[in-house]
Amino acid sequence: MKIAVIISNMGGPDSLAAVEPYLVNIFSDPDIIDIPLPSPLRMRFVRWFAGRRAAESREIYHQLGGKTPLTAITQQQAELLAARLNATGLASFAVFPAMRYWHPLVEDVWQAVRRQGFDKLVVVTLYPFFSTTTTGSLIRLVNRLNAQGDFPPDDLLIVDRFGDHPAFIRAMAGQIRRALAAAETTGVGYHDLLLSAHSIPMRRIKRGDPYQREIEAAVAALRPHLPPDLRLHLAYQSKIGPIRWLSPATPDKIDELAAAGVKNLLVYPLGFVADNSETLYEINMLYKDQAHARGIENFVCIEALNIDPHLIEALERVVVERLQTYWPALFQSEVREVVAGR
Repeated sequence: MKIAVIISNMGGPDSLAAVEPYLVNIFSDPDIIDIPLPSPLRMRFVRWFAGRRAAESREIYHQLGGKTPLTAITQQQAELLAARLNATGLASFAVFPAMRYWHPLVEDVWQAVRRQGFDKLVVVTLYPFFSTTTTGSLIRLVNRLNAQGDFPPDDLLIVDRFGDHPAFIRAMAGQIRRALAAAETTGVGYHDLLLSAHSIPMRRIKRGDPYQREIEAAVAALRPHLPPDLRLHLAYQSKIGPIRWLSPATPDKIDELAAAGVKNLLVYPLGFVADNSETLYEINMLYKDQAHARGIENFVCIEALNIDPHLIEALERVVVERLQTYWPALFQSEVREVVAGR
């Protein structure tokens, strides 16, 4: 049996020339900018807003080498996940990276998968925590793409979250512990960890979006895996526009910690499985400069999980467990024993 697996993230520009059209794609999504305007007016606003932000965004990507690292990292994640899935012997797996707002676009990858005649398709969001602004948007896109029934319901599986999976929690905790251990070798002790998650508008939360609950549950799940004297602080970053978003905002939390006398601050990008402009620039440049200006002497941002073997293992376990629930016929007794024994 041939199973295609699409792993999908947000994407990012692959050149400085791609920055503005990438922003247009993002802001055209009503799950990102949900202003109730008629379509022609909406597109005029989107193009104006993207043009207004383009110069600043191009400078950010210029500082990152002229493009996002997210695409290349996701390609590596796909290759590593394919190797692990094929090692299970359950089926012949092919894993495709696909991006929501820039190439390789989900739409194009979908058509490539369709042409190759796979028996089943698994779509895996790379947003660990569900939000209507991210995975919700992806699911709606998948439903539109599958409107003609390319994959019947019994042959299509969507993995819409994995932020509470024990293997993913362990992957994050292990990375944080390694960062603490590395800091000890330099003679700097860290007793404060700022978990910086992407923010979303509060009106989404009020409409029932589970994102904040899932983030807070992950923080609680991380706690037992970390040193008891490590103080955890949660904040939300990357707000755009004037409306109210989740709080506290990461810049405000940094100011608060600095005012409380914190001199050494470790930061973890919670919910980011691959480094992008929001980790490499926003946290590791912008917030670092802010922290130093406020008197924090040592500010270290832990890199995203990227191609950490524990992340790839977590993704494999998530997929295999969902396969076992959704398509139990794939599993023979000896396969179940192997999976359970890992």
